[in-house]
Amino acid sequence: MLELLKLNGCREVALGIESGSERLLTYMGKQITPEMTRSVVRRLTERGISVKGYFILGFPTETREELRETVRLVYDLWDITEGKPGRFRVSVFEFRLYPGTPEWHRLIASGQHEPGQLLDYTAVDLTAGGVDEAMRGRDEFNFSVNIQFGEAAVDEVRDRLTELSREQY
Repeated sequence: MLELLKLNGCREVALGIESGSERLLTYMGKQITPEMTRSVVRRLTERGISVKGYFILGFPTETREELRETVRLVYDLWDITEGKPGRFRVSVFEFRLYPGTPEWHRLIASGQHEPGQLLDYTAVDLTAGGVDEAMRGRDEFNFSVNIQFGEAAVDEVRDRLTELSREQY
């Protein structure tokens, strides 16, 4: 099937990888593991099909170790695809809520947050942390309610976002 995709002009596939933590992936309802992700990304890029992986940092209940697992997975995927005809690029974001999602309902039901707090979005500007000015083109995707949802503080999450963005560019 991958050969057929390549022959028909597929140049890139976008994957909602989300996390490097098996526990979090299960919690999110994803039916993947980090090992499956490594295998799929390797198989695609070996055939010259690039992959854009989407990740979330700071997901509710995420531990610092799980945050590190996600960052490690991104680095692993860069290493796995080194020298392959296809390439791996990452799009990583701070967790944000959307009304009507399962996580929205879980957080509202917990009683810890009011809906107004969870909708008080502000821009996240990573350029102050040394990320290239070109990152401003992603502003429509970088917004936050500035609430710590996992074990890592918001600043720690943003430090990892900055690190991965700088590494990629």
